[in-house]
Amino acid sequence: METKSVNKFLLISIDCWRYDALSRTNPFFNTPKFDLLTKDFSLAEKFFVAAPATRPSHTSYFTGLYPFEHGVYGQTYLKMFEGIPNLFQLFADAGYHITGRSERAEVFRFLDFESFITPIDPNAKAQQLGSLEDLMTHLKQPSETPQFCFLHFWYTHGGYGMSGIPGAPSLGSLVKNGKTDEALRFYYAAATHILEFKLVEILKQLDLPEWAVFIFGDHGEGICDELIDHGSTLNQNVLHVPLLAHIPGVEALAFPNAPISAIDLFPTITKLAGISVDYHGYGQNLLLPSEIDDDRLVLSELDSLYGIGFLSQRNLEMPHHRVTSRTSIDNEEISRYSAGVRLWSLTDGEQLYREDEQTGEFVYRHILSSKDMTCEDPERFRDAYDEILMDSNYQHLQMQASTPEEKKILEGRLRNLGYIE
Repeated sequence: METKSVNKFLLISIDCWRYDALSRTNPFFNTPKFDLLTKDFSLAEKFFVAAPATRPSHTSYFTGLYPFEHGVYGQTYLKMFEGIPNLFQLFADAGYHITGRSERAEVFRFLDFESFITPIDPNAKAQQLGSLEDLMTHLKQPSETPQFCFLHFWYTHGGYGMSGIPGAPSLGSLVKNGKTDEALRFYYAAATHILEFKLVEILKQLDLPEWAVFIFGDHGEGICDELIDHGSTLNQNVLHVPLLAHIPGVEALAFPNAPISAIDLFPTITKLAGISVDYHGYGQNLLLPSEIDDDRLVLSELDSLYGIGFLSQRNLEMPHHRVTSRTSIDNEEISRYSAGVRLWSLTDGEQLYREDEQTGEFVYRHILSSKDMTCEDPERFRDAYDEILMDSNYQHLQMQASTPEEKKILEGRLRNLGYIE
């Protein structure tokens, strides 16, 4: 697919934005202004994140690598492997004006792109009460100025705007008592707030024919019997998220029949910008859908061995020099999480296979219906997973400051594949 030169990029991440929080996939979702502004945007119906947590998921978006390749296996892993290019630095080196704003900027602390991301409104104590005016000033650069902008909205996370409301219910209690639809109403209200009010105000002030725009979820949200949130397992509601894409000069981006992954945005955006990068990951250029294998399986990973929380005061105020590895502070390993798990999943876009790496227990499930199915051949997925691990061009990074537990897991993989005795 030939496209005209693009030098303005806007990436919008909506935290916890699951596939059904959009009018195109849910007829009861009411966002008429947003729908009008994005009517020409293409929707990827089989789009999946690489991890069910903010830090590893965004790191995959910005590097084009799976978590096992970039090193941020889970939410509480502190650092990335060294020497991995990310979109912010690549675009900055190419002379782009960089704008990175988040309603929870501190969640990116210690990651390589941390310095590029600041609060949505630097003058507001509570970002949900902040103004968009300062952000829009940075976006309204001269037309000839190349721009790369990333926005991250957090309002859809956690309490869904219910904090401080007297008598606000617990979503977990609602689901436990069979009131899942009511729990979803609160969640949908938060997603509507972001789309219909904040994103509309941003998009309507841009000259969209000049901008390549990608709107996506960093992960979804469970709100079902299996899990309420997103950090404890690999569930279809957590991994299957919307991707809306607008590329100048392309009336409708033809997404492939195969599933696509968050890691695909990296090669797509760098190719669209004409930025040369030494990339050898599994991400595919979405501008060339015919080159994507129909039999492709995309990977998602969850590692909660060190817990799922990150935004503690201790982490947010810690000096950078004290973080001596991905899992250690002052050369001492951070506390383990007793209920931690290590899971992986592969999907063909319609079914999801999930396995516990430590126990071998697995689930096979239809994505849209959430119905559990019988998997006749789990070895098919295990072999595909092993192939992804062993064929990765970033295996050498995995030995950077690996913990004994990580080395044990890696050695187990190699032993199972016959590489070591």
